[in-house]
Amino acid sequence: MSESTPSKSSKSEALSLAFLGDPNSVHLRRSLVGLSAMGHRVTLLVGDNKPIEPGLPAEIEIERFTPISARGLYPPGSFLRARWSVRRAVARVQPDVVIAHFLTVNGWHAWLSGFHPYVVSLWGSDVFIAPKKWRVVGALARLSLRSADLVTANSESLLRAALELDAPADRSQVVQFGVDIDEFTAGPDPAAIRARLGLQGRRVVFSPRTIAPLYHPRVVVEALAQLPPDVVVLMSGFRARPDELQAVKQRAAALELTDRVTILPEIDQAEMADFYRLADVVVSVPESDSTAAVLLEALACEKPIVAADLASIREWLWDLDPTAMVPVDDATATAAAVLRVLTRSPEERADLGSRSRKIVVERADQARTLAQVEALYRNLVPHAATSGSE
Repeated sequence: MSESTPSKSSKSEALSLAFLGDPNSVHLRRSLVGLSAMGHRVTLLVGDNKPIEPGLPAEIEIERFTPISARGLYPPGSFLRARWSVRRAVARVQPDVVIAHFLTVNGWHAWLSGFHPYVVSLWGSDVFIAPKKWRVVGALARLSLRSADLVTANSESLLRAALELDAPADRSQVVQFGVDIDEFTAGPDPAAIRARLGLQGRRVVFSPRTIAPLYHPRVVVEALAQLPPDVVVLMSGFRARPDELQAVKQRAAALELTDRVTILPEIDQAEMADFYRLADVVVSVPESDSTAAVLLEALACEKPIVAADLASIREWLWDLDPTAMVPVDDATATAAAVLRVLTRSPEERADLGSRSRKIVVERADQARTLAQVEALYRNLVPHAATSGSE
């Protein structure tokens, strides 16, 4: 067994864990699969209006409920229906712990369930953006955080923002989602993918973030216009905002870059590590972010990343590669940072790659983070904590 592969729990008693979250999120799915592989019963509480895409393992149980409606910015009546429905769903599952991934709506459902203990796992914009944008969202965020038995955040800056929203200081801490360091590792250039995409002889800037305004994909295109002609941008169009996707294509056409911008409809997750290996540099320049999975995945693959200069990103890049951080919405600075990366010597790239992977292995190995959250969940359940100490 690989050193980083989750093993069966050493505790004698498995937990029943009920999750509220996006059933189609690859990041959540990885956590669910990992905890299930450790011997725990894992159930997803899913809104009855939410389709579930193929690929969710059969061992992950599904329990449906009627969620809060977003129409008319969450009408009061929908809260009453959701409260009744989610309580019935939780009663059917009979979990030891309820865990809500993403505060907005999912955290509210955990609070409405009336069940304890419940955990709120914060992602980023659910704290940094939504509560500030809408008053009702901010009020519900505070209620959900105040009552939580545990609040986890994947960066210090996200934790600080949660504390400002009344998250309980004695029940809140930083916990990484983690990255599979066996899957995401350095490797040879994927020649088959390069040939398939017609990228022979090209230097590749990989922009793996969703094409949506939050992630500033047009800035990446505008930065490309300032880079040498052998440099191309590769983007993922999976779950792209249609209006932003059209805007990106129009901007590329206006800058006469259509032949240098490739937008893939979707990237098979089984090939994701190879796409990092294909890249000469990875770019992630959102308006707001916590510890993004793409940051950890790129670093684990020993690839340099140019990223927005945000507090959460500084937690990883300040000591590692401070010149790789750029102001938000600044195409010129982004282009300059990419060019610095592209002109580094092989020795400099190798040294940075080695240090990048080391920091991920030390701080975000998924096997360790899963063991950490398992221990935290056990500590919330008296009989499980007692069993584990025997």
